[in-house]
Amino acid sequence: MNIFDFIKHSRNQFDNKKNICFTIDLSLNEYAFDVLEDFYKTSIHDIAKKYQFDVFTDELISKFEYLIKEIKASENHILVANAGYNVSDFKIINSLLAKENLHIHTIFIRSEERRNADLTEGQKMYQNFNRWIDFYPGQIEDVHQEKEDNLKEIKDYFKSTNTIIAEV
Repeated sequence: MNIFDFIKHSRNQFDNKKNICFTIDLSLNEYAFDVLEDFYKTSIHDIAKKYQFDVFTDELISKFEYLIKEIKASENHILVANAGYNVSDFKIINSLLAKENLHIHTIFIRSEERRNADLTEGQKMYQNFNRWIDFYPGQIEDVHQEKEDNLKEIKDYFKSTNTIIAEV
């Protein structure tokens, strides 16, 4: 599903509900998100900063509790950049949302084409600068595969829910 299908889907089925959407590895400055005019847009980093979350002294769950507080306070649909990075994060977020009778509507991810372009760019940079960087041969590919495996795990987790995974 792409961003325009998402908009059509959300307008047809969820007009009366608050749409809660997250991004993974995407900035709020993406051109595709410009069409989401009726969304409050923020990032997990901005929320953490707003509530003075300290990564060194506060427990991780506190950051997600602040996220839920921000979602509840939002009067509009909400798009939060990089709220979670792995299945464990989203399980925590989902459980906290469930307590409030809320659920994640959509998770936006980078398209496969863009992810592959990132891999190609990383490989070119390694070819050009490998004598100056401390990466072992194949590390670029290994990191790419770890990200792909993580993304697959997240997709698999959300298959059993009504959460939409949309590529941007």
